[in-house]
Amino acid sequence: MNRWKFDLYNCKRSCQKMKRYVFFWGSLLLQVIACTLIHFLGKKVFISEKLSLYSKYRGHSNDIHTTVKSSWTKRNPKRLVRDVNCAAILNGDMSEIKKAKELMRNGNHSRKLIADKEYIQLTTKCDSFKSIRGYDNNFASVEEEAFPIAYSILLYKNVEQAERLLRAIYTPQNYFCLHVDADSKQEVHDAVQGIANCFDNVFVVSRKEYIVYAGFTRLQADLNCMENLLQRGKDWKYFINLPSQEYPLKTNKEIVKILKIYNGANDIQGTTGKHVLEQRYKHRFAYNYISDTAKPKLYKTLQTKDDPPPYNITVIKGSAYGIFSRDFVYFAVNNKIARALLDWFRDVYSPDEYYWATLNFNHHIGTPGSYYKGKPDEKPWLAAFSIWGRRSPCQGKVVREVCVFGVGDLKTLTSRHNLFANKFHIDYQRYALDCMEEWHFNRTAEGNLGKFNMSYYKSLPFIKKNSDTIRSNCYINI
Repeated sequence: MNRWKFDLYNCKRSCQKMKRYVFFWGSLLLQVIACTLIHFLGKKVFISEKLSLYSKYRGHSNDIHTTVKSSWTKRNPKRLVRDVNCAAILNGDMSEIKKAKELMRNGNHSRKLIADKEYIQLTTKCDSFKSIRGYDNNFASVEEEAFPIAYSILLYKNVEQAERLLRAIYTPQNYFCLHVDADSKQEVHDAVQGIANCFDNVFVVSRKEYIVYAGFTRLQADLNCMENLLQRGKDWKYFINLPSQEYPLKTNKEIVKILKIYNGANDIQGTTGKHVLEQRYKHRFAYNYISDTAKPKLYKTLQTKDDPPPYNITVIKGSAYGIFSRDFVYFAVNNKIARALLDWFRDVYSPDEYYWATLNFNHHIGTPGSYYKGKPDEKPWLAAFSIWGRRSPCQGKVVREVCVFGVGDLKTLTSRHNLFANKFHIDYQRYALDCMEEWHFNRTAEGNLGKFNMSYYKSLPFIKKNSDTIRSNCYINI
């Protein structure tokens, strides 16, 4: 009996030992399997909390991260917007445009916008931010790498729209100065600073301005970025100033091709005659400070501006935006004639719409890059395409006499020769910006650009022509 009890006791101990053995190795095996799955799938799932945030990227589908990383190397175009068919919208398909408008009207948009505060969280891990947002797989040709471009982006709110513009034009060789209105919310400043901290070639301007509509500080904001860019980058060839509501109509490769054809020429708009709006600079304008907490507003004083512009300069009106050669930027920032003219413009209405044009079209002051000798009004201007007032059909809405583009405008935009389109609102007809982004993204993908028509740009009357820019081959595969 005792022997039987002893054998039973040993049997139980053996079984328990076997269970512990099986449990140990089984647990170890499960851990190995789990770690393997996490290793291979972690980049896509990351952490459930992060995934819900990051999936907003272009956020049109659950597999958007995979789509973005592969599209830079595959030649086939990718569909980034799942709710509607962007290709059909860009072809002017009225049924698809109607469907998009219906979805937007009912608020049935599958992707949520990224809040400004969320960018602060996103940029705490720069490698993840750049990967998820698609910055680490951009493609640049040797020609692009040898032709860096400097940009400024001005914004007041809606960090996501500014960041999507940055992403569309970003390449490692380009330079980017971000100007946030000094009056913006702190979360906007923090979010933009977080984005800049993740890149060596992106920075926040060293001196921010309190931008007043039509005031001098709007012009000063661009000049501040110009000064910083001259100090930071010794090799960039051109400077392009952008508001955050613009979006590119050309890829970086195409922009480089165009600017090489410009060959140092500026692309600045100019108007004369009744369109110069003399009342804006014949009277002095001043700031009206309503309260300590509200931005001042510009008003026309009773004091006339009797002193003429210095150096026998004629005032020319143009746009606040343009395409400026590096030599022009240096001249505008440092030349004594340019500085004297800048001081004269301090008390006029919208000096940003006069300063660049006046510098460019007064040839006797020796402005670099000013090769156009005809009437300023007849010079083509390709920096940005806008629809003003209701002179041309606007399929979106008109705000301050400028069309905010909608989905019905996209077919027109994608056929333009201009480099950028102004403007989009991220919270208005969101598929307009989404579909532009898909179109531009696919054109940027390697091997998906087709033929680029260079003949139009070579025939422009304001470029500096030489043997390098006049060639018989009007089309080039890029």
